[in-house]
Amino acid sequence: MMKLKKGTGIRESNPREELLDEELIGRAVWECLKEGDSEGVIEVIRAYLDAVNKTEIAKESSMARSTMYHTLKGKNPTIKTLAKLVHACI
Repeated sequence: MMKLKKGTGIRESNPREELLDEELIGRAVWECLKEGDSEGVIEVIRAYLDAVNKTEIAKESSMARSTMYHTLKGKNPTIKTLAKLVHACI
């Protein structure tokens, strides 16, 4: 963590903590969907999964960890697969 000078008006931020905020992630996914940005949806979900315990998510979704990685890495996952991952995260 960096030390910030006092009086600069800059506040400390923890990106991992923000990525674990389900409400924030939900709003980001919704905005991507409203804009028709399917790649953005995948990027947001990938960022969230990077911040959580992937082994637990893989178990909860009944999906092999390697499958989970390949699903979100440059491929076009089905809505069923995305729903499985999101459901496992909650």
